[in-house]
Amino acid sequence: MMEQRVPVFNIERFAIHDGPGIRTTVFFQGCPLRCAWCANPESQTVGCKLMFLEKKCTGCGSCAQKCPRKAISLREGKAYIDRNLCIRCGTCEETCPNEAMSISGKEMKLSEIYQIIIRDLDYYVQSGGGLTLSGGEALLYIDTVMPLLKKCREDGIHISVETCGNIPEKNIEAALAIVDLFLFDIKSLNEEKLAKHTGGNLSLILNNFSRIAKEDPNKIVVRVPVIPGVNDTEKELLEIFSFAAEHGVNRINLLPYHTLGITKYNQLGMPYPFGCTESMKKENLMPFREKGKRMGLEVAVF
Repeated sequence: MMEQRVPVFNIERFAIHDGPGIRTTVFFQGCPLRCAWCANPESQTVGCKLMFLEKKCTGCGSCAQKCPRKAISLREGKAYIDRNLCIRCGTCEETCPNEAMSISGKEMKLSEIYQIIIRDLDYYVQSGGGLTLSGGEALLYIDTVMPLLKKCREDGIHISVETCGNIPEKNIEAALAIVDLFLFDIKSLNEEKLAKHTGGNLSLILNNFSRIAKEDPNKIVVRVPVIPGVNDTEKELLEIFSFAAEHGVNRINLLPYHTLGITKYNQLGMPYPFGCTESMKKENLMPFREKGKRMGLEVAVF
């Protein structure tokens, strides 16, 4: 069973913001949402993606010479990729002396992932850390990764999952049996606004949230990506606070909007779909810690 494969685009060791303690975070490809501000657009669909970081390109032309499909040429001293011709074979990644080209996304065996996770067992024990599944949407693969999670459970490894909640209820039911902590995104409680900016189904998301809270509200940390023009008003944030409190959930993380996704879109040769190009200042959200405290909530700003 550990030989089953799943689509992964990154594994981050020594992560400290994806649950308690020191963690290994496994990022899966595939997501049911299309958030306009997505910081990891390479995670939205399954498959290899060619990432080109232009600032590292010196225009040496080695990638163009080696490309088997002649999909790369030089324009104004930089590599130019015809993505209609590119087959994402990885030749340019192997050839580039400056690491300007890279392939993101690959199928990995559960056993391969486990071998990476288990390396840092001592750090998990010492720090109260463990494994975090992220994405994309990791819970799309809950049935497939169950053997991995059971193996981690046998080793005493704490398991967290980052989820948008826009998944079938049966996936939540399966995860409840083995996941210790759900880092659950609540982006908006406005149905039309959520659908417009993410394509999400609010009823499905809230029903799944309620199901976990009914089982154990301490299993949830609410995560709110605070996005300019979408959910950054005091009214909307306090509505989310109230929703959490009504379900007995008292931990909320506010994640100020940042523009790191712009670089990723550029690397993929795609236009950035969100209009705001200025990151939100962390200090602008600090007053909400006190507002949350008065509601009996523990609010952190990351």
